[in-house]
Amino acid sequence: MRFLPGTHRALGLAAALAVAAVAGAAVAQPVARSPRPAEDSGRAEAGAAPLRGSLGVPVAERLLASSDPEARLRGIERLGAIGTEEAVTALLAAVDQGGPAARDPRARLAAARALAPHAQRDSVRQLLSRELSEGGGPARGAASPLGEVLRGTAALALARTGERRALGALVNAIVQGGAAGEAAALALKAYPPESLQLLLGSRKRLEPALVSFLGELGDLRAIAALRPMLEGGDRAAQVAAARALARLGDEAALAKARAWLSKPEPGLFEATVEILVHLGAPEAPDAVASLLGSELGRLEGLRLAELAPAERLVPALARALPLLPEDARPRAVAAIGRAGGAEAARQLRRLTLERPELATAAAFALATMPGAEARAAVAELVDGPRAAKDAELRRLGLRAGVVRGLALRDAPGSLEGRLLAALAAPKGSSDRAVGVFGAVALGLRDPLEAVGGCAPASCDRAAVHAAARGALARGERALAALAPLFAELAAPGGGAAPGGDDAAPDAAAVSAGVALLAEPRGGAVATSRLAALAEAGGPLSPLAARALAARDDEVVRGRLKRLLEGSDPVVRAHVALGLGSDPLPDSVSLLARAYRFEDDPAVRRAIVRGLSRRTEVQRRRVLLAARDLDPDEGVRALARAALSGAGGPALDPPRAALATGVVWIAIVPNDQGAAASASSRPARLVRPDGLAVPVVADPDGVLLVPAVPPGVSSVLLAPAAPPGDAGS
Repeated sequence: MRFLPGTHRALGLAAALAVAAVAGAAVAQPVARSPRPAEDSGRAEAGAAPLRGSLGVPVAERLLASSDPEARLRGIERLGAIGTEEAVTALLAAVDQGGPAARDPRARLAAARALAPHAQRDSVRQLLSRELSEGGGPARGAASPLGEVLRGTAALALARTGERRALGALVNAIVQGGAAGEAAALALKAYPPESLQLLLGSRKRLEPALVSFLGELGDLRAIAALRPMLEGGDRAAQVAAARALARLGDEAALAKARAWLSKPEPGLFEATVEILVHLGAPEAPDAVASLLGSELGRLEGLRLAELAPAERLVPALARALPLLPEDARPRAVAAIGRAGGAEAARQLRRLTLERPELATAAAFALATMPGAEARAAVAELVDGPRAAKDAELRRLGLRAGVVRGLALRDAPGSLEGRLLAALAAPKGSSDRAVGVFGAVALGLRDPLEAVGGCAPASCDRAAVHAAARGALARGERALAALAPLFAELAAPGGGAAPGGDDAAPDAAAVSAGVALLAEPRGGAVATSRLAALAEAGGPLSPLAARALAARDDEVVRGRLKRLLEGSDPVVRAHVALGLGSDPLPDSVSLLARAYRFEDDPAVRRAIVRGLSRRTEVQRRRVLLAARDLDPDEGVRALARAALSGAGGPALDPPRAALATGVVWIAIVPNDQGAAASASSRPARLVRPDGLAVPVVADPDGVLLVPAVPPGVSSVLLAPAAPPGDAGS
């Protein structure tokens, strides 16, 4: 092929500029009020803009006219990278004129990110305000899972400007309420205004929704605007102002609340009690007790009792307990435990003995309640006369004692002997499983010693389940000790159903899979087996997917891509964590691409954690966008830490010293005829830090999972018992 003289250089220059435009796509740039570090500067120097614009904008417009959605996305990102006025105008036209891009939530999200640096322009602000109100809703196409991300991104882009009209759009959304109001409130908390006057504008009257937001914002400058509302306006405005002031800790609301308390009015009592609780007034417990005694206010009274525990509330909580909806009763039991004191211990002990449906909740409350009274109540469950005759009650007491030892380091004195005695119970029994769990969790036995030997053909699987969960409390060394057992049991034919790599693992392999927490690259398990486990969809899938990603190569790359695009967000998150330790440098591109349109915040957190371990320059663009424009505060915090160099390792095994929580679950079948389905039931527990722990219940359907960090965990039960898990 021949080139005409002088033409190949121009073509080469155009190609180079095109690559530069794609590489620098869609980073949120600093605005005038919020100077950012030099790393935020992604746009070209002013002198280069005419050449870049003249070459880039026409190409981007041709991409936007394409019928291929991916091509349109490249066009949007190219225009965002160019950043000239011509490029911004073209981008606005593409998403604001009813074309294909305007009907594609992914294109609209990409456009919102690209336009964020230009949010001070009237036309851009109007588009972002519209996205805030519409999100992924039906106004411009079918509702999309990305709607919440799009709405939150638009709100953050507006809040970052600090500009009066942008803040006005956010305030209007708060007043209107709904999903847009929630997104606007979160954005203003992430980027508080420099002046509250910019937020309040020329309003002569503050709407109740705005007043409530001022209380949640936590800005003490709002007190001056709220205090006058206590005397003027209607009663609704007074109540809203008093609630907001109470949240801000201003005792100006206390006198008003006491006046309302002395002269009760219909519909006002709940708000009055809430104000007293927030300000720590001495009459607050009695007022909460009155709410608990009211049929209409009982649930609100329970919420406030949870918010401000007090020993004086225990009798009222105990009286309200049978009157509460069934699903609220465990909350009331927990509130009694948090209130503490001798009466709380007495009430909880009574529940363990007399209310089987609440016995687990009451035992857990006793186990986590400080004080000699609670310890004595747990000791009675372990050693009392009824425990000697009732095996179920005895197991309840042993479990409560172990939880108390783990959570408070205050186990009853007789617990150790009782646990060791339980080790002699028949193999496969619930009694022995409780003994194994407690002995391992409290460090009385090593995991394999407590199991007493396990081969695929002959194994006390109930003991393996218990020992594996107990090992979680002992940390990395105990978990690593289970790695050889897991490798043996997880191998095809090694406890699994007969077959090749696709054979399903039995429950013992699922339990021993906790070893993958200490062996994030999979240890001695074959890569082909890890791939099969990752794709199987069971409790082992997330950790197997993480290990598979850490072994990325040309052979498994296709499977990783499919897992990263799969329907299970927990598996997607673990693939992202594993890619953080991927030996191949181009894995950063997989993470960057996965972040673009991920709608699950837990997966985005995992992606940012994975990127925090990478050193390639491509990570910076994604981390900047996540830091500035991700609707999830957890994602933004992780991105800030990663950019500052303080990001923690994504693959560290759990540390018992940092994760002292215990999850206690009793699996109760809806149909008593299906009671066997609860026995030795596999499950996965997703901890608050996002790691999924494979677990299997004891034969009596109880799960104790230690070493859980603070926060909200979720549990997903496997749909059926794995093959080969008979009896135990």
